[in-house]
Formats: sequence, C-alpha cells, structure tokens
Amino acid sequence: MIYVADPRTFDDALLQRLLPLLPPEKQASIEKIVHFPTKRQAIAAWALLVYALRTRGQDLPPLRFSETGKPAFQNGTLHFNLSHTDTLVCAAVADSPVGVDVQSPAAPSDGVIRRVLSREEQDLLARTDDKTALFTRFWTQKEAYAKWTGEGLSCGFSSCSFAPYAQAESFSAFGTQFRVWQFPDAVLTVCCETQMRQTLCVTPQMLESTLFCAANG
Repeated sequence: MIYVADPRTFDDALLQRLLPLLPPEKQASIEKIVHFPTKRQAIAAWALLVYALRTRGQDLPPLRFSETGKPAFQNGTLHFNLSHTDTLVCAAVADSPVGVDVQSPAAPSDGVIRRVLSREEQDLLARTDDKTALFTRFWTQKEAYAKWTGEGLSCGFSSCSFAPYAQAESFSAFGTQFRVWQFPDAVLTVCCETQMRQTLCVTPQMLESTLFCAANG
C-alpha cells in the first residue's frame, strides 16, 4: 500500500505532536533541519509510516540502516520506503523490498539531462513538447529503482533506460514491477517485486484519530 499526504496541510501544532512518535534517531536528525518546509515534509513522511503500522495493529520497530543509508526494520518481514517533496509525501509498505520516489515537476538543466538520462531517454525528451513532465517521470522511476536495489545514486542513473515505458502507468522492467501515479502537482513511482496498485490519501484528521485518539482511549 502507498500512503500519501499533502504536507502543506500539517500545521505546526500537529507536527510537534507527531515528532515524538518518530524513531529517536530520526527525531534527532529532523530537529537539525533549518528549512521549515523540509522539516515538515520529513515529519509527515515518517508519520505516514507510523500511521500505516498502527492501522495494521503494529508499533514502529527499531531501525537499522544499510551502508548506503537506506532504513529498514531490524526484524520482521515488512519492508518500507519513504519519499517527500513540497507538494506530496509518501510511505510505501510491502511484504518485499520496495522503493518509492515522489517529485514536483521541475525543468532540468542540460547538464542534468546528460548526467541522468540514457541516450534513448535524451532522444525521446528532445522530441516531446512537455520536457519537464517527461523528465520528472524518468527521474522518479530511476530514484524508485535505485532505492529498491538499495544502491542509491551509485547505480548509475544513465545506465538504465526507461524510454520504452515513457507513458506506461504500470510495467515490468529490470526484474521488478513499477507503478506510476500522476498527481496534480507531483509524480510518484513505486518499485516492488509485487505490483502495488493502491494509494491511500491520509489527512491530518485521520492521523489525529488513529495516532492520538486511540492512544488516549
């Protein structure tokens, strides 16, 4: 399941209540973030994970981190991945490794295009009318795949081409499954061994009800 939320709907009072629910190591790192919108996004994304687990009747387990910094639960078979941007935050939870990325559309520079896209993707981008939309789509696909493998940017973004799937909503590639969602002001891609077809939009009211009312009851 993919849980999504608009971070702009989280006010400061709610963020202050949510922060203590996050893993201690994440609380410390988030507290150091100076840029408030980024801090808000990070809190909201982790809060979605806490919400997802609570709806399953689970508490947040201790975390471990890979050499590339990808977080995972220390025990159990449940996998997760988080991503956030200024207009959307998301948490993907699955029974197998998962990678998710969300991006707000942004026009790329020529240097970024050459560094990130394969030759086939560059050719396709040159022929399209909306270069920003297509680049953002490619970018989320590559980020989600890199997070699924756990290799991060070291995997070499230009070495994997998503040109054949430029307009596909769901497809199989590189030994795994992809699903792309186009939101009004963001693109989200999830990469998982099993196809993930559902998103759940979580509101601050839903978080309040599940994370605080249940605890108080």
